[in-house]
Amino acid sequence: MIIVTSGGGEVGIAAGIEVLRAGGSALDAVEAATRLVEADRSNHSVGIAGWPNILGRLELDASIMDGHTLNAGAVGALQGYAHPISVARQVLERLPHVLLAGEGAARFAREVGAEPAEGLTPEAQAGWQRWLEESIPAEVRRQWPPAELAPWVRLTCDPTIPRGTVNVLAQDRQGHLASAVSTSGWAWKHPGRLGDSPIIGATTPITDR
Repeated sequence: MIIVTSGGGEVGIAAGIEVLRAGGSALDAVEAATRLVEADRSNHSVGIAGWPNILGRLELDASIMDGHTLNAGAVGALQGYAHPISVARQVLERLPHVLLAGEGAARFAREVGAEPAEGLTPEAQAGWQRWLEESIPAEVRRQWPPAELAPWVRLTCDPTIPRGTVNVLAQDRQGHLASAVSTSGWAWKHPGRLGDSPIIGATTPITDR
């Protein structure tokens, strides 16, 4: 049995190990570990404390893959829910689809009884407000949002602006592998922007066959 994670995923390792030691599947382990990362209020690139999009709304992406069956599920630009990895798991288990995005993802999350999010954390709200004040001219901020977002989204291309993803991989007692990925994406991104995190084959290609 083994479980590994990228930076920021350390808070979930113990939970994943506990699942594996109890005889749980690799899929259960990576979901359990990732949920704790999504709940980590010190992590601004994943989960409920993530930086929002340029409109100040949190959009979350996640994907999960079973390396034994090769089944996968993913959600993108999900708003209003705390654990996109668990919604992605439900996509894997309940739907003939692989990826849901935007309002469709939120509708599905509601249907499966996913845990709602409370909105931006105070730190994320303050960070977004600070970015607006430092980056957007006052005359534009007074009528925010503008009709055209693209010129202002281009300001977010600064490499010092936080971006990040957590990836958790596990192997269970049966030798089966699983992978989970979760992110809040590019800070101050254009609404609806997806990175590679919810794209199966980009960040979650894994197989034990």
